[in-house]
Amino acid sequence: MRPSLHALAFALLLLAGAAAHAEVKVEFEAPVNLFLDRSLILFSPTPIRRYGDPQSPSPLLFEAQVAPNLFFPQLSAGDIRKPSGEWVFTAILTPHITLRMLNEKSSPVIPPSFMPKVTFQFLRLRLLDPTPGGHRRALALGAHVIVGHYSNGQAGCFFASQAGTDPDCTPEDGEPPLNETAGDFSTNFVRWELHGRLAFDLDGASMTGWVVGGHAGFERNLSIGPGGITEQIRGVYGDSHADVALLGERLWSGHRLHLEATLSRPFGGVEGQGPTVRVEALAAPHWAAGFGLYARYVGGRDYYNILFLEPVHLWQFGLSFELGPGARLREAVTQHASNHP
Repeated sequence: MRPSLHALAFALLLLAGAAAHAEVKVEFEAPVNLFLDRSLILFSPTPIRRYGDPQSPSPLLFEAQVAPNLFFPQLSAGDIRKPSGEWVFTAILTPHITLRMLNEKSSPVIPPSFMPKVTFQFLRLRLLDPTPGGHRRALALGAHVIVGHYSNGQAGCFFASQAGTDPDCTPEDGEPPLNETAGDFSTNFVRWELHGRLAFDLDGASMTGWVVGGHAGFERNLSIGPGGITEQIRGVYGDSHADVALLGERLWSGHRLHLEATLSRPFGGVEGQGPTVRVEALAAPHWAAGFGLYARYVGGRDYYNILFLEPVHLWQFGLSFELGPGARLREAVTQHASNHP
């Protein structure tokens, strides 16, 4: 059984167990929206390095991450206000695209990153009883199985020392440096993620409180199917990647201040890639309807397709967009606050 079918079968079995004690509902219009990608428009004072580009390092004019999350009908069972909580299962299609435009003579858009993926998401949501001090709390747990593709849409040879077009490159074998201006980069992958959020000191009526949490992820590169990773790319890029993150949020009057730190590293591939650290900050006013001011620092290796061997200390600033957790979840928190004054 393929990983995506494993995820679907596992989620349906768990949902069936929950359904034995509660009615299964299908949500079409107001799905719970947690633990998913955001869209970004970023600017940076940090130049971008590309081997083979005579103007490198080049100033980054802007970077855009377009990641709409398209929900399939969402299944749920249970009640978020009861001790057993609510169980939610859904599938989300994300046509994830990232592109960079460099501030060179022709302001070129360098080969973009295509990462379409399907996320099978299983959630457990629970509004906890107030603490002895009267503080209200909520818990959200999530498990993801993600199946996707990652490429840059190029047909050049992977190594700079090779001539021709992929797969007819000479010599057949090569070694770094990579053809970072036009080289082919492609892999399929399966990724597993665990997420957790604890909200406390909640006031549902005024949408005020604190949130702490984190996630852990493990991603395996696959040669299965069109666009799968080749042994040549695997030997440099690696077999898999893992990451862990910690985060905190302050909520007040519906406004959000979010801080998150992520540590990631590859396994396999060429030696010396090492870990990469990413620190993100987001300030999202309630009245901005999902938009927020965003800043990010990336230290380690570049995350942009075939540039993964380039060392970076990248500072970025711009706008973020992500939808809230959903009207149904907000309504449940507000009602919980009213029932526990």
